[in-house]
Amino acid sequence: MTDFARSERLALTALLREVGPSAPTLCEGWTTEDLAIHLVVRDRFPTALPGNTAPGAVGRFPRLLARTESAEARLRSLAWEELVGLVGEGEPWWSPAGLPPVRELVNGTELLVHHEDVRRAQDEWAPRVLSDAHQRSAWNTVRMFARMSALRSGTRYALTALTPSGGVLETVECGRGTAGGSVELRGEPLELLLWFFGRKDHALLDGD
Repeated sequence: MTDFARSERLALTALLREVGPSAPTLCEGWTTEDLAIHLVVRDRFPTALPGNTAPGAVGRFPRLLARTESAEARLRSLAWEELVGLVGEGEPWWSPAGLPPVRELVNGTELLVHHEDVRRAQDEWAPRVLSDAHQRSAWNTVRMFARMSALRSGTRYALTALTPSGGVLETVECGRGTAGGSVELRGEPLELLLWFFGRKDHALLDGD
């Protein structure tokens, strides 16, 4: 099994070291330091994560906010190199997410999206070409999210996954559009993934 979560983590760590703690990200209101802290909290303080106050954060629980703020304050006091080192280390030994199959399930998409959050917020960024296997993995996640969104919102999705050369990898239709209308999108799986993760203005797609 290819460990995309690990390769994305290492690439993101190298990029964080390159751009420094004050660089912008696609996460509104977050610098790279904020993003690094979020990732370390996610890895090492999972009980604090539900109190996450990030814009658009899923599953926020205000009663846990103090726990989150305490964990974040501890990390914010670290030197940048030490904080980035924790990002690179990833899950501690006691975490089930350290096992490759679990790691890919829990962190594969998270790290791919956050890597692009940093890359695409910098000047003169350029799209990268993922391996066929990595694109296929992203596409599997896109299909899952499209079906979930169709059920939740009543939207019909007609998606076409493209190869880097513009060929058709696969198409999928889900939902009936009874309440949320219809959305048709064409693009590489990574771009479709970013669209479903709220980076609509930064995903390179054809369609609505």
